[in-house]
Amino acid sequence: MTITPPKRGDVRFVQLGHEISSLGNATASSSLSGVPDPLETHRTEKVLIVGAGAAGLSAGFLLERESVDFEILEASSRYGGRVRKVEGFADFPIDLGAEWIHKWIGAKPPFFKQLLAGKDRRFRTFPDKPQTHSVWKGGKLRERNWLRFVPLPTDLKFTDSTWFDALNTLATPGVLKKIHFNDPVASIDYRNSEVVVTTDSGLTYVGDAVLVTVPIAMLHRETIRFEPPLPAYKQAEIKKEKMPGGLKVFIEFSRRFYPDFVHIGEPLRLDLMNECSYYDATAGKHSDRHVLGLFTQGARAERYTAHQTDDELFKYVLAELDDIFDGQASQHYVKHIVQDWTREPFIQGSYSQRKASAKELAKPVAGRVFFAGEAMNPSGKTIAVHGACESACSAVSDMLTRLSKQ
Repeated sequence: MTITPPKRGDVRFVQLGHEISSLGNATASSSLSGVPDPLETHRTEKVLIVGAGAAGLSAGFLLERESVDFEILEASSRYGGRVRKVEGFADFPIDLGAEWIHKWIGAKPPFFKQLLAGKDRRFRTFPDKPQTHSVWKGGKLRERNWLRFVPLPTDLKFTDSTWFDALNTLATPGVLKKIHFNDPVASIDYRNSEVVVTTDSGLTYVGDAVLVTVPIAMLHRETIRFEPPLPAYKQAEIKKEKMPGGLKVFIEFSRRFYPDFVHIGEPLRLDLMNECSYYDATAGKHSDRHVLGLFTQGARAERYTAHQTDDELFKYVLAELDDIFDGQASQHYVKHIVQDWTREPFIQGSYSQRKASAKELAKPVAGRVFFAGEAMNPSGKTIAVHGACESACSAVSDMLTRLSKQ
């Protein structure tokens, strides 16, 4: 997909993962170990995967390695889900979705082992440790560089790649050819020994099991009809979980006038469930550009997500930056890109908030309906790409075990 910025020249950039693009070559070391070995008998099972995000792709990769037939049903025109990158906007690729590598979450899918240790040469990383901090509160900008000494877990960031590149490399060409795009799933019928999945277009797919990997917000909104309805406990846990709005904005300026990090509101009350901050998006990159990022989600994102269009949202952001930096944002503005995940029709939010039991959310139903995703890691290691991938490993392992006994 090509997007043209609204001002200053005909600069063009491409969102990768937006439309169907090459998965690249999988390496021999790309492995989803820690799951059952291939069954000795010839398999005739068929698995249906709903959603081609991190969990869905990981599950497809594993099933392919295990010689289990599968199909992935994706509602949109792209794979990757909330893992998305843009190239051509700056002189480095930008994560429009998941960006930080939250090692502290503790999820360890085998194929990300070297990456999480910072030792995968294909994906160089660096510790994200902003040195200059300011706080915008009560209409005043105050320097608070002492915040760099607060003992918080250190995240990693990618130097010259993205989460999309990592996930892409760890998928195989065989996964891409098994994805059906642009056809949302309407219903899942598991009343009989086989599972029947029907899409909005009326197409029907039949399998021995189905793995549902759509965002928890989509289950909360009951966009998929289950026949029979999911058990009461499952519905209760789905309703209990929250996935609030969230977005990212990247702005290029002709010069830098901002610190490494600007906290909006009280910084020591910030957490992964309620964030709002501006940050130097070029930190740790090989870049001579000036790109400022905004990331917000949860309650603090509501004043941004209340805007109905990207143009309205960006005008609000630029006005806020002018207030913070005495008009320098408008003075030095070059171009921008907005990614409002709240308005993505098949995502509708940021990430889960750990309000429900991930173990209950992940629990299979009737031995044929399985669940995986960033909210559904049965170990509780949620809200991260590697947590979603680990959940897929658990779900597929359980699925293969159950199928082998049938």
